[in-house]
Amino acid sequence: MAKIAYVGVGAMGQALIQRLLAAGHAVTAYNRSVEKTRRVQQAGAAIAPTPRLAAQGADAVFCSVTDDEASRAVWAGPDGVLSAELRPSTFMIECSTLSHDWVLELAALVTRRGFRYIDCPVSGRPDAAEAGDLRLFLGASPADLAEIRPLLESLGTKIQFFHFGPVGAGTAFKLIHNLNGAIQVAAIAEAMAQAEAAGIDLHVAAQGFAAGYGGSRHVRQHSAVMAEGKKGQEVAFSGRGRLKDALYGMRLAEKLGRQALVGTAAADAWSQMVKSGMGDANDSELIDVLRAAAGADKTQEP
Repeated sequence: MAKIAYVGVGAMGQALIQRLLAAGHAVTAYNRSVEKTRRVQQAGAAIAPTPRLAAQGADAVFCSVTDDEASRAVWAGPDGVLSAELRPSTFMIECSTLSHDWVLELAALVTRRGFRYIDCPVSGRPDAAEAGDLRLFLGASPADLAEIRPLLESLGTKIQFFHFGPVGAGTAFKLIHNLNGAIQVAAIAEAMAQAEAAGIDLHVAAQGFAAGYGGSRHVRQHSAVMAEGKKGQEVAFSGRGRLKDALYGMRLAEKLGRQALVGTAAADAWSQMVKSGMGDANDSELIDVLRAAAGADKTQEP
């Protein structure tokens, strides 16, 4: 049994903490909003008032937070994880989707303290995490990965490991992967809105898109949800989150000297969703933003 600190108890953090507890590990969790820790506390996790106190004496520290700003605060802030008393070579496992630049800076901070950094962004939605069905996009030395792998395997029964190379490689792939996802969801929202304007039943349209060569998991899931047309959907991935990931992905493309022409168009769509006031809605509700924009365009026609 390992002593685990888990920083960030959002939907994904809650799911992964449950998996760690079920595997017999002792977990101490921290979250800025204490309300979100109630579920894992009831499941057996201890709750700490700061990241530093959560990490104190841990064998490994996991983190799942929203963005660079939140990550910087919980790792390097005055009461951050890196101010805790920890044994040398403790593993620091960052599961968040962050910018490539910050991940490299954070890894350097961790290494200077004598700890070991595992670049481990997670792919999969919270319900998949609860079911133990996840993909881990890893950047780490082979030796560190071999040592930490048994602990990572306790996160699920259907874990897929993708080791892309040294620290930073996991995040690079996750940003490329999530930019591709942002593009696909924006594209199917636009396509479904066009099908609707053409008088096509959206349930039939969703079936047609799913059956075609472009019928990825994103297309199948989101077209079906869009066809249902429900407002106020449970948020699995917000429009604001899509925009953040797209912008980080485009920043990486620029850093690599590569274009992100389609990514830029998708980011514009997600930016439109955020500016409309629906940024915290589920990403499938982008279709409603496109409908509203089309209506506004018509009212402005001469």
